[in-house]
Amino acid sequence: MPEKKPQLSIKEQLKILLKIQEYDSQLLELQMRKSFFPDLLKQLKEEIKNLEAEFKEKSERLTEVKKELDLMELTLKQEEQALKDSQDKLLKVSTNKEYDAVQMEIESHKEKIAEAEEKIIVLLDEQKSLEKEVAELEEKLKKTKELNESRIAEIKKNSQEINQIIERIKAEKARLEEKVSMRLLNKYRQIRQGQQGVAVVPVVDRACGGCHQALPPQRIQEIRAGKLVICESCGRILVDPDILKDEEDEDKGQ
Repeated sequence: MPEKKPQLSIKEQLKILLKIQEYDSQLLELQMRKSFFPDLLKQLKEEIKNLEAEFKEKSERLTEVKKELDLMELTLKQEEQALKDSQDKLLKVSTNKEYDAVQMEIESHKEKIAEAEEKIIVLLDEQKSLEKEVAELEEKLKKTKELNESRIAEIKKNSQEINQIIERIKAEKARLEEKVSMRLLNKYRQIRQGQQGVAVVPVVDRACGGCHQALPPQRIQEIRAGKLVICESCGRILVDPDILKDEEDEDKGQ
């Protein structure tokens, strides 16, 4: 790719480079904000999914308990009728052998009745507990779905808005990059990768604004003259602090 030949001076290009750096910082911040969205969406959806699974499990168990209750109540009625039949039969026996046999039937029915009654009590307790849990889960699921679905919609909306902002910043950044020489732009990108995103810094109190290393008077003069000066300590591009004042004046004038 051929080298771009901007008509701007180095000082003017450095001023633009500061704005490009500002855009890069904004893009990084926006991307970081977006990076949390997938996990947030996953958590909100999983919370709903887990509640739905728990509600389904409890509801299905409640249905099973009701079926077991119906079966036990039917069994109880059958055993009670069988007991009555055996007791009536006892009045009609004519031998001791028949009497003993019917008496055993009566005891068996009584045992089965006791077992059924005990099982019914246990099932009724479980049914009561499950009905309360299912009702509470249904209400909790309803509220959670309303809240989480609202938050999911908000996150998706925020994500779309951030994407739009990112596209606008990228477009403006690309427009500015056209005004900077490819050599300077590549230098900026190279430094930025190794300096946590800060490649261009102003001189502060006659020292590098990045690493605070004191600068020789000659370097200060070169920077003020608008020459490209790299900090010998941290490798960042140094700019005249007056550039920042110019930026502030422009912002106030807008």
